[in-house]
Amino acid sequence: MTKSRETNQDKSQQDQGQNRAAITMYYDDTCVLCSTEAYNLRARNPEAITLIPVDEGLETLQAAGFSRSDAMTYLCVQDWYGGWHTHMDAVRLLYRTSGLKGSTLLYLPIVRQLGDLAYPYVARNRYRIPNWVTKLIYGKAVTQACANGVCNMPPDKR
Repeated sequence: MTKSRETNQDKSQQDQGQNRAAITMYYDDTCVLCSTEAYNLRARNPEAITLIPVDEGLETLQAAGFSRSDAMTYLCVQDWYGGWHTHMDAVRLLYRTSGLKGSTLLYLPIVRQLGDLAYPYVARNRYRIPNWVTKLIYGKAVTQACANGVCNMPPDKR
C-alpha cells in the first residue's frame, strides 16, 4: 500500500511538472507596453511562458468566453491546468512564473488591493502612456518591440 502511494505521489508530481511546463499569455501585440512586458517576462523563464498575440489566439479566447475587445484590453493568461486568469491575477501569475524578484510583494493585502484597483485604469489607458515613460522603465527592450513599426500606429488602427 505504501509503495502504491509513493508511485501515485511520484506520478502526481511528474504530471504536475509536465503541466507546469508553460502558462500561456495572450497579449495585445500592438501595444508597446504589453509587448515589451511580455517579452521581458518570457526572457526570464522561456520554458515557462508561451506568448500568443490576441488575434492569433482569438478562437481559444472566445471559446473561454473572452471577447476580442476584452482580451485586447485586459491581460488573459491560461495556466498549466487550463484555468484562466485576467487583470492583476494574470499579472501576479506571470511575475511569479517568470521568477521576477519581489513578485511575492504583489500578494500582500494592501499592494494586492491597490493593484486590483489600478489595473483596469492602466489597461484602458495604456496607449496614452508616453513612450518616454515606457523607455524609462524598459530601456532598449522598447526599441526592439517597436522594430516592426507598430509603435507608430495610431490606437484606432491597432
